[in-house]
Order: sequence, then structure tokens, then C-alpha cells
Amino acid sequence: MLRSRHLLTRGLISLLMFFKKENIQINKIYQNIVEISRSKFFYLDLKLKDNFETRFDLIIFHAFIIFFYYKNLKQGKSSISQELFDFMFSDFENNLREMGFGDIAVNKKMKVFITAFYGRIAQYSKGVDDYKDNGDKSLLQQTILNNIYKGDETFIHHINYFIDYMTKNIDHFIKNDESKNLENNFCFIDLKYGI
Repeated sequence: MLRSRHLLTRGLISLLMFFKKENIQINKIYQNIVEISRSKFFYLDLKLKDNFETRFDLIIFHAFIIFFYYKNLKQGKSSISQELFDFMFSDFENNLREMGFGDIAVNKKMKVFITAFYGRIAQYSKGVDDYKDNGDKSLLQQTILNNIYKGDETFIHHINYFIDYMTKNIDHFIKNDESKNLENNFCFIDLKYGI
């Protein structure tokens, strides 16, 4: 009886350590997304407004690149996409609570965030497919203009930079296997940009 409890305890500890390790990996990937989304380059060189909505959209933009990689992964199912989604939205919720929103307001805002997320992911995904399959980047251009620039007027070369940045990072992740991408926490490649 004592031995079986000991084995059960060891098994539970091993399971908890496994989930903790997985959570640490997801945290590193997410922190990488957040860090690059806060890069001054986007706000100074590409003339984005530095506000909550734009930061939200840049996080979604970068997360999409990883989600798209997993959507097209040929080597079977992975739980990383779902874990990243869960971690990301848990962070959004925590941020709202830290900003002083109560339960009802948080629930309403989270529904808006989730709807916005799925809408953006669908548009980016269709836009990337149109661009890769037909060379047509008009949907991606419109999606970036609407979401990243909030419909404000901007230079077309700023929008095209985002398209190049997105597609080159997708290609970069696809050429690596999953273990290499995880080892590097899905480190995004930096494109040189002259304005």
C-alpha cells in the first residue's frame, strides 16, 4: 500500500514537472512574441500608433505566423498551438484585470478579443494562401491596413514590409523542423528595412 502511494506520488510529480516544462516553453515563445511586438521599429519606422490596440494586433500578427506554421505542419498534431493560444488569452485577461476591469467587463472584453482574434487569423490565413498560391497580395494588404494601421492612411511600402516580414518568417519556420523552432523559441528573423 505504501509503495503504491509512493509510486503514485512520484508519477504525479513527474506529470507536474512535464506540464511545468511545457508551460515554461510556451511562456518563452509568448514572451518572444511580446518582446518583438514592442519593438520601437514598428512604431517609429513603420509609423504605427503606440497604444493597446496596436500592441494587441502585433501580438496576434506574430502569433499567427506560428499558428500558420502549425496549421501546415506535415508531421502530425502538436499541442503547442492550443497551449500558446491559452497562454496568450490568459495573459490578455490578466492584463485587463491589472488595468482595473471587473469580472463582467473582463468577460465582455475577452469575447471581443476572441472574436477579433479569429477574424484576423482567418483573414491572414486566406491572404497568405492567396499570395502563395496566386501571387495576389491584395487581401493581405487590406487586412494589414485594417488591423495593424486601423484603416489609417499609410505608405504602401509599409504594408508590403509586413507582408514580406510575415511570409519570410513563415518560410523560415517551415524550413526548420519543430524541435529546432522550439529550441529557438520561434525566434523571428529580422528583415532589414530602408525607408
